Amino acid sequence: MNFGVLGALRVRAGERDVAIGSRTQRLLLTALIARAGSVVPADGLVEIIWGDAASASALPSLYTYVSRLRGLLRSGGEDVLLTHPPGYLLQITPEQTDAGRFEQLCDQARRIAAADPEHALTSLDEALALWRGPAYAEFADEEFARPEATRLTELRLTAIEQRFDAGLALGRHAGLVGAIDAHAAANPLRERPREQHMLALYRCGRQAEALAVFRAFRTRLDEELGVEPTATLRALEAAVLRQDPALDWTPPAASPLLGGGYDTEVVAASADIPGPPPSDRETAGGGPAVPGAAAVPVEMSSFVGRETDLAAVGAQLRECRLVTLTGPGGVGKTRLATHVAMELSGGYADGVRWCELAPVTDGDALGHALAAAVGARQQPGLGIEESALAYLAARELLLVLDNCEHVLAEAAQLTAAVVRACPRVTVLATSRTGLGVPGERLHPVAPLPVPETGAAEVTASPAVRLFVDRARAVRPGLDLTGDNLAHIAEVCRQLDGLPLAIELAAARIRSLNPADVADRLADGLRLLSTTRPTATARHRTLRAVVDWSYALLGPAEQHLFDRLSVFTGGFTLDAAERVCAETDLLDALAVLVDGSLVTAGPSAGQVRYSMLSLLRAYGREKLAERGELPQVHDAHAAYYATAAQDVGERIRGTEEGACVALLDAELGNLRAAHRWAVDRHDTDVAMRISAGLYHYVVYRFHDEVVSWGETVLGLPDAQRHPLHPVVCGAVAEGLTLRGDQRRALSIAEQALRTAPDPDGPLCLPVRKVLAAVALYEGRLDDCFRWASEQTRLARLHGDAWREGEGLLFQGLARTYAGDPAGGLAIAREQLRVTRAIGNPTLLAWAMYSAAEALSGSDPAEARRLYTEAVALAWSVGGAFTATIAEVGLAALLTRSGQYAEAARAFRRCVDQWHRLQIRHHQWTTLRNLVQLLVRTGAHEDAAVLLGALGAADTAAYGADAADLTAAAKTLTAALGAAAYRVAADAGAALAPDETVAFALSALSRAGAGTGGYG
Repeated sequence: MNFGVLGALRVRAGERDVAIGSRTQRLLLTALIARAGSVVPADGLVEIIWGDAASASALPSLYTYVSRLRGLLRSGGEDVLLTHPPGYLLQITPEQTDAGRFEQLCDQARRIAAADPEHALTSLDEALALWRGPAYAEFADEEFARPEATRLTELRLTAIEQRFDAGLALGRHAGLVGAIDAHAAANPLRERPREQHMLALYRCGRQAEALAVFRAFRTRLDEELGVEPTATLRALEAAVLRQDPALDWTPPAASPLLGGGYDTEVVAASADIPGPPPSDRETAGGGPAVPGAAAVPVEMSSFVGRETDLAAVGAQLRECRLVTLTGPGGVGKTRLATHVAMELSGGYADGVRWCELAPVTDGDALGHALAAAVGARQQPGLGIEESALAYLAARELLLVLDNCEHVLAEAAQLTAAVVRACPRVTVLATSRTGLGVPGERLHPVAPLPVPETGAAEVTASPAVRLFVDRARAVRPGLDLTGDNLAHIAEVCRQLDGLPLAIELAAARIRSLNPADVADRLADGLRLLSTTRPTATARHRTLRAVVDWSYALLGPAEQHLFDRLSVFTGGFTLDAAERVCAETDLLDALAVLVDGSLVTAGPSAGQVRYSMLSLLRAYGREKLAERGELPQVHDAHAAYYATAAQDVGERIRGTEEGACVALLDAELGNLRAAHRWAVDRHDTDVAMRISAGLYHYVVYRFHDEVVSWGETVLGLPDAQRHPLHPVVCGAVAEGLTLRGDQRRALSIAEQALRTAPDPDGPLCLPVRKVLAAVALYEGRLDDCFRWASEQTRLARLHGDAWREGEGLLFQGLARTYAGDPAGGLAIAREQLRVTRAIGNPTLLAWAMYSAAEALSGSDPAEARRLYTEAVALAWSVGGAFTATIAEVGLAALLTRSGQYAEAARAFRRCVDQWHRLQIRHHQWTTLRNLVQLLVRTGAHEDAAVLLGALGAADTAAYGADAADLTAAAKTLTAALGAAAYRVAADAGAALAPDETVAFALSALSRAGAGTGGYG
């Protein structure tokens, strides 16, 4: 699917035009294209389409237009127009619009103009041919399109002038005079065409006419604007008067004026005779050429995603004289060094010298390598290294030492000697390990950032940009919509953003689709290779890259490296010691970190180590070759089963925040351990992991962890395992959060029926589920009965945590049944119990229960308790608990007439439930929001929302049900029965995500967060 805005709106699917019928549809699509890749709020689209004439029914009408447009734009079963609260996202890449392609071609031409004006001219011709008329022709005067249309028009004028520059550089001045004159006449106040016109006339021998162009332009500027031409144009006039030889045309390689623009010092100089072309007297790295010296390698592909590193390394080199780029093989150290050198070459009088050490296998030969790289010759009475140092001592240059790791000791000695003896030489080294030289500054080069799993927008990711750039080089027509882009993002994630791996994967796009590459990455070390002759041997396959690093390790370090490959997502020192059981592990680990095979960084308050996934794959192969893979995996699974149970106990106390952070960090290892146990039918280990993560499921809603429990319940002998009721409780809790109350109830009841001791402490989790489901379904008497039984048994077994949970449901059941005094008495008892435990989440729940009981009789105290509950829950990242408490606060603020604060709270809650994907609590929130809309006079929005709630799979009970019935009566009276029914029917037609988008839009319309509520 491709879109055109350089002229009338045009949409094409392959070779077929897609008809966008009505003006409203075209206007809607144009507005989305103008903001492609960004979410456009629904309210903004209403303003664009209807402006001041928008009625209350405008938003439902917008949904209809969007739905129809989505159908027209659907390509290959994939939607490119997506709903993303609070609006809509047109998910297309710049290559899918003519404007995006135009900018890319212009940028390409600008980059190559100096070196290759012929190809620059071709790119500019292709770019300008994309224009079919004025940008955004039909809607160019609309406020939303005007800035973009103006910008594109200016870029078009610049492209035309760049085309003239390229033609002048190629000596085509005679044929350009008329075209430049016409362009200048159409744009009478632009100076650049006047420069080009004067230069073209002068080169045609028409000096007087060139000067006349200047005088006419100067007169016009004076008469219309009261200003003079710029110094550049005045300098050109003086050069024409002098007949400066610098203005004469020379072939592109030698032209000092190539690429447009005039150096006023060059032009103003008298009749100096131009010297030889720069290529004859300078090296690629800048500075005078030296016979035999090694210049910076010329890269044949673009440099993507390292802008921050480029700036940081440049700044470091200006501050100190030795910087070492460290990182694993394939991360891009050499490429970064290349571009740093090119960027900084002009800052050194003698330019840059490049010393490639990879081919040097004998450390004693480093002196010869250095001398050859800088162009030094051995002097009488001096050794080769002394001669090189003497040569460098008299020069100011940047010396790049590339690939030091395999001759580390000798490279460190040589570098230290250069730094001591050569005060004007700055050294930039690349190595998988730091050199350890005094004064050295390390710059770790990390893999490129990859998009988050499930991210809506991935094209901004540096890793994805690199893949697309390299893939387009071998397959220019690669489609970047729908699934292809998602598969590319997945490939980048699987490759951990490692640039060499991404480039090798992208090269496979010549013969495979992105989905094929993603599917085959399980064998990435074999898949990712290249036959490109310009690639060094050690960079032609990922295996060669890793082989190079592995061979530098001693036997102890190799063995530890292999064993560490069982970890996923990182590990702590304690985990490594217990799982790997290596002697002298700390020393071996330090070697791996120094060699960039393992990285170290803080996480969850302690040092955490990690390995790239491709290095892990290599280590697993080596571990399998040793025959040790099963036993190390068994040790890994056993360690994490014990860790899960330990953290599961500590999370119930004051360490909740630290425990959650630890579990977040260890989720990859827990996943791998659980999978290993399930695959080997190790029911005990799998049960211990799932049971240990019970509280992680309950208050952090990790749906994936719920699914682990569902899997383990199907293992052999699972029902006879002592922890079976605990895992059933965890799974059932997760199901209640998904809104599947019936299934949750079934699992809990069956667990109680089959438990050897249904009144035992291990059955308390399923008893809590019975109380929770009863509360969600409005069976308040059942809720109170089950909760009371849980409280009694928890006290019997001395489990204060479970006692606090039982009291929570007892108190809420009393309050919601119309007995807030009884609910408050129970909540106060719960506060006493939970304060003794000190757990933040359980204490937040106690405050919430007390606030619910007090909201009618003491609003001020209730507000304080709600606010404290929200803050306490968020202090440990408890989004679920915090959002429930904030819904209560929003409802209280509504009843108290504090509508602006209520609206801000509702907006946060609606957005948070949408992020968590917990719909039954979302519907509860929206039922409370209806009351705010009714009270603030947003009657039609309230009616639409009521219709949506009526169609949702949810039901209100108690006071909520009574409030909704009263709201319906109020809205019918305010709107009239017919109008109410139309609005409610529009709401009933909304999908869940559209209901959320509508609610957020309703809040925006009424002035949420801006004080607009009265």
